[in-house]
Amino acid sequence: MSNDNHTCYRSNRKEPSMSEIVVIARLQAKRGCGDALLELFSELVPQVLGSEPGTLRYAFYVEPDSDPLRVTVVEKYTSRDAQLAHGTGVLTAYLPRLLDLVDGAPDTVELRPAELAVSVGAADAARLSI
Repeated sequence: MSNDNHTCYRSNRKEPSMSEIVVIARLQAKRGCGDALLELFSELVPQVLGSEPGTLRYAFYVEPDSDPLRVTVVEKYTSRDAQLAHGTGVLTAYLPRLLDLVDGAPDTVELRPAELAVSVGAADAARLSI
């Protein structure tokens, strides 16, 4: 629907670089392994944050009352190189334990920012990206 009297413009938020990559990964713990999976992530997260400056976001969420536990990880990288560095970095030392705790391979999707023309203030603009 178009309104010729309305002018749309891009918010004044910093536009994400087209090279930034967001990955959403969903993991299912094996039955009875939810606590151990969260313990493993508790060990892994400081290692990733301390050694991977190209990892901008590494956030973990659980689905309430899921049994076995389901975890969603939101990852954001500065570039494809930073994403590849994550896959070959400290994570590799944790993979054997991780694979023992999850039921099947993670379900992952890669995202890029949608090009939206919006008119919002600076405070709201910060809410438009991960």
